[in-house]
Amino acid sequence: MKEPVKPVKPVNPVNVYDIPGLSVYMTRGDDGKIRLFGKGVLKFAAGPFLSTANKHLAAEKPAKTTQDTVYPSAWLPPIPSPVFRRLVKAEIGTALGVYVPETVSIEVTRKYNANAARYAKKRGIDNAGLPDPPETQIKKAVDEALDKGAVVITFTEGDPMLNENIVEYVRYVDKERAVVMAYTWGIDFSLEKAKQLKEAGLQTLLVSIYSTNPSEHDKKRGFEGAYDKAVEAIRYGLRAGLLVTMATHVDSNRIGELEGLWELAKELGVHEFSVWESEPDLEGEKVNDGDRGIITDFYKRINASNDDSPRVFSSTVFEGEMFGKMAGRRWAHVTAEGEVWPDPYIPLSYGNINEEPFEKIWKRMRKEPVFQKKRRTHVLCDPAYLQKVRDADSPSS
Repeated sequence: MKEPVKPVKPVNPVNVYDIPGLSVYMTRGDDGKIRLFGKGVLKFAAGPFLSTANKHLAAEKPAKTTQDTVYPSAWLPPIPSPVFRRLVKAEIGTALGVYVPETVSIEVTRKYNANAARYAKKRGIDNAGLPDPPETQIKKAVDEALDKGAVVITFTEGDPMLNENIVEYVRYVDKERAVVMAYTWGIDFSLEKAKQLKEAGLQTLLVSIYSTNPSEHDKKRGFEGAYDKAVEAIRYGLRAGLLVTMATHVDSNRIGELEGLWELAKELGVHEFSVWESEPDLEGEKVNDGDRGIITDFYKRINASNDDSPRVFSSTVFEGEMFGKMAGRRWAHVTAEGEVWPDPYIPLSYGNINEEPFEKIWKRMRKEPVFQKKRRTHVLCDPAYLQKVRDADSPSS
């Protein structure tokens, strides 16, 4: 079970970022809500980030609060922390027009990995017979992502826990520079594995559940018993002391399941219920503006409560309203083949980390016109860019 909420003491201003001309401080009231403010001649540079952050910190409950630390979301670094300092630095750079990949997601297995299967099919390869990506590739991706400014490293796609080195990969990430998150389907997961991940420095365990109906979830995953394994993984993560978020993807056909899934998240005692829009694929959009309105209203209603029920994370709000879609702006994704995509949903490579430095690839990606402006909807909603991705994804390309 999730640990009980403890009363918190008011916090006098704590410095969370400091450079010549700019200091950023955190305060926290006895209600547990925190506020960030800047001082110095350069405080204008932090203004956009602090304004956006404070608006949501004031209106929403955090994922977790301790006497010394606030976790505003399972997807973000805690405040205060060395990683949060890096996030502030990155956001100041963004305000000045210099973007870094704050989040880098990395594929570490080809098992049950739709992206790896897609890549193999395009090239006439049997994906099932290929080994997991080499350790040198994974560690190179981590190192170069951190050097470029990443503050969140996520091991994702398929079930990363099926890679026998996953605990070592989590341990390898410098926790002074980034927090680490990892998905699991629960296929080969245990309390012992959860404890090993906690000891290695994993912040957040991510477990997706697609329906409160076990058979529907099993159908989505493609094997019987998948629902039970996911629920068991959540319970193991909580017992090990990890931040745990139960995630789901919704489209227009599944928008009515939000309430039931949140009730399940509440029953399980997770820290956060994460609602991701089903992003467009090469055939078109799966979520409309009406759906986004429902998600946003749900997000605001749940997060306005002061009880210990799970907070809600929503890509609709976090990306659509707060910071704009992150693909190619604050997010880069490294596939099992070492290809660098703007996010896990855009099958368009801007280079391979086994052939050239990540920094060079990121610079190439950043020159893409569609990534130059803040977007409320995914870049695959842009007709010209969608056609570019379709052309690159065709077997003849």
